[in-house]
This record gives sequence, C-alpha cells and structure tokens, in this order.
Amino acid sequence: MSHYDLLPPTRRQVERGHDSQSVPVPMNTKKTLFEKMDRTVVSPEQLEAMDRDLSFHAAPARKAATLTSEQVEAFNRDGHLMPLPIFDAEEMAVQRRFFDEQVIEARDAGFDAYSLIDMHMTHRIAYDLMFEPRLVSRVVDLIGPNVVCWTSHYFCKMPHDDRTVAWHQDAYYWPLTPSRAVSVWLAIDDVDTGNACMQYVSGSHLQGKIPHRISREQEQNVLRFSVDGVDAYGRVVDVQLKSGQVSLHSDLLLHGSGANHSDRRRCGLTLRYVDADVRAIIDDWSRTGVLICGEDRHSHWANPPRPDRD
Repeated sequence: MSHYDLLPPTRRQVERGHDSQSVPVPMNTKKTLFEKMDRTVVSPEQLEAMDRDLSFHAAPARKAATLTSEQVEAFNRDGHLMPLPIFDAEEMAVQRRFFDEQVIEARDAGFDAYSLIDMHMTHRIAYDLMFEPRLVSRVVDLIGPNVVCWTSHYFCKMPHDDRTVAWHQDAYYWPLTPSRAVSVWLAIDDVDTGNACMQYVSGSHLQGKIPHRISREQEQNVLRFSVDGVDAYGRVVDVQLKSGQVSLHSDLLLHGSGANHSDRRRCGLTLRYVDADVRAIIDDWSRTGVLICGEDRHSHWANPPRPDRD
C-alpha cells in the first residue's frame, strides 16, 4: 500500500489524555485526510507531464549482507519479498499499544483510521522504528548504503470497512525520480485473506509505468486511481503475515486490497525508504524525509529531528 495522495497532516496538535481501553474502535466519521492536507496534491495531468525515471533498478545480489543472494534475486524477479519475521510478541505489544492510542486520538479529532500518516514527525516511537537495524539492513541490501525514510503510514481497515485500496503502483502517485524505493509493510495485526490482506501482482514492477484511471465512486477506493486488467501484468499473490512479520515491495509493484468484511481489524505500518539520491520534483514532498544511514550528498531531504513526544 502507499502514501499516494493520502497526504500528511501538519504536525497534529491533538493533546493526549483520552482513555485508550476500547480497541478496535469503529470509525463513525467519513472525514479523511483529504480534508487536512499540507503537501501539494499532484494532479493526473502533472503526473503525466513529469520527467520521471519509472524503471526498475535491480539490486546486485553479490553485495547483500543480510538478505541471501536468493532473496535478492527473488525481489528482483517478483518485486516483493515475504514473509520476513522481524519482531517478537513483546515488541509488537508495544507497537500495537501505540497505534491503539493514536487511532483513538484520530477518531476524537474527527479523522478516520487511514489518517495516521508521518507519525515519525511527532512521536519518537515511530521515528525510532525507522532506524531499526533489522529493517534497515534489508533495505540497504536492495537500494544501497545511502538511505532516507521519507514517509510513514499506518494503513488500518477496521472491521466491516467497505472501502478498498484499488490496484495501483506507488511510484505512479509520487513526484519522485528515479524509481528507487522499497516499502516495508509491518503487520501490526495478523493479516490474511479473511480480513482483507494486501495482494501483490508478482513481476508487475518490470512493466514500468502502468496506465491508471480515475477511480469511480462505486469502487469506494481510499485512493484516487485504479488499474484495470491486472492479470495481464503477472500472478496475484496474497500478502498473509503474522503480527511482527514484514513484507518488502518495490514502488513499481502493482498491489491493492479489498474490503474488510470480517470482525477483525487489519492494521499495518508502511515505511517508505528511498535511495538518498532520489529527488522530489515538488519541494514539499521532501520535508518529511529522514536520513537513516549513509549520506545525502545534495542535502535534498529535510531530515527533521527526532521529536520530543513519546
């Protein structure tokens, strides 16, 4: 899943102090982050006109230090890698408790469960997670030693949520070039076909930019665009993960998820890592980017400091 045009709020000033005992919380509001944006919304016309390198850059398997050469080759071939066990139950209890608190704050502020974007700008737990060596070492194997995490996004489908995330490529939405990004999707909850897990189209990252259309209202798409005829681009696979496992995927990989008709919540955290040499064509898309390792040779990314709030 991706950051797309679900755009980040200005550092939210919602004060803590609400009781966070009743989770999951059904979201009764229809407000979404579209109503609270401070990053430039890029129109379809602008996206089509941008001079972007949207081609896949394969990782050299011989340079991998954490992933095996077979895993790197699989990522290059399929555009994704999963499941990777990273966090244990105790670590995930901390992460889940943090999300539970934040989703209640979002509800009380009039926003829904899709609105928790760029929490690393306001909360140390989210900021510190971006630097987790067990994540970063794998990302380095795929995009190189100079790494920026430019955005974080909790994607949460509450029970009986009819909204979908239509088939799409992350790179299509982003005014970034070249296409050298890896998304880490961390399962906060167990995710499977029963509660609308994400799906990938294996090999679709090798197709370059795939045509997208404006979504129709009846699709109830959280995003703006949809891709038709995905079977032509590769094999559809289910991203079924246990809490604490992650999947990695290329920004060019087609992916999406359906409605959650189950009684279970389905939450995951997406961390977007890019090669530090990647450029944001629109300046304010670089302001949330944090240098994780190596160097930003052109000082392009804003590299905001670690926040004070827990």
